[in-house]
Amino acid sequence: MLKRLAAALVVLALIFVGASYYVSMPVVEGTRGDSTFVIADPAEALTFARTSEGLILVATHQGDAITGTNLTALYGEAATADLSTFITSQAEASIAAVPGTQERFPLDELINPIAFSYPSVAAGTNFREHADEVYSDDPPFLFPKLTPPGFWTDAVPFVPRLDFEAEVCAFPLTDIRADEPLPTLGWVLCNDFTDRLTLIKEIDLGAPLGQTGFASGKGCAGCLPTGYVVVVPQSPDFYRGVSVSLYVNDQLRQQFDLTEMILSIEEIVAKALTDAEVPYQKGTDTVPLLPSNEIRQNSLILTGTGAGVLFKPLNIWGQHFYLQRGDVVRTEATYLGHLVNRID
Repeated sequence: MLKRLAAALVVLALIFVGASYYVSMPVVEGTRGDSTFVIADPAEALTFARTSEGLILVATHQGDAITGTNLTALYGEAATADLSTFITSQAEASIAAVPGTQERFPLDELINPIAFSYPSVAAGTNFREHADEVYSDDPPFLFPKLTPPGFWTDAVPFVPRLDFEAEVCAFPLTDIRADEPLPTLGWVLCNDFTDRLTLIKEIDLGAPLGQTGFASGKGCAGCLPTGYVVVVPQSPDFYRGVSVSLYVNDQLRQQFDLTEMILSIEEIVAKALTDAEVPYQKGTDTVPLLPSNEIRQNSLILTGTGAGVLFKPLNIWGQHFYLQRGDVVRTEATYLGHLVNRID
């Protein structure tokens, strides 16, 4: 009898391990080739970067460099110190038509184009295929992303069961308040790295999804790199034309379009303002979704990720399913350049 029981347990264990490997297979496959980066048509969106010399209106992206006009040389340092304030004080058409010499700026000379406010607000399971792969039947939910935004080449500190989530993030040029029109939004490429083990340890499945586990698991140090260019479009639906790809060690792992979002950016904002004071568990403490009843100027709004993340409920037991020290995660998006983040 004991032998039969032991044999049955071995069979069950093998089935479990086999199922873990099966669900962990990549949902997309491919190898990264030469990347071609496209800058948005200035008639549809303005693209900005920044160097130590000032704010740059980007014209082209040529591999390891951008070309553009140094707006600080034309408008002055005080006027261009904050991108959002500069844009709201100038007519976008006049910025697009500004005269100036086109200069070349290597990517390794770029700095953060904008000082993003902290913390950020994020949408979870906002893409159906991602919700399906983590076995979630719940509607999209929100959570606070409690780590300061970093930069496109920042190393990400290793933690056990570290995962990636390629995202396109919005930020408002002015504060967003309830019952007021949505202001102009800018867009930037981000990666929502996640400490899945901490998230799983702290999650309470009896609580509303997102309100436990996520504030801690998503708040790991260095887990929010952001891009070297930002885009400010004319149309509020411009972001729907963005496609995203993510590679680990040059192997394709995510590929999705923002047309697949369940909640629109307007719906994410409305929900965030409604749920501003909802408490979220972070360890033994609680934090609100928003630090005030508004979404602050320059604060990031993470719109969610597509299918292909490493986490599956069946594979949390194995570190080999997740990111390792030395892995390089490369994230690319239409009009938004790329991120390159090494796991250290």
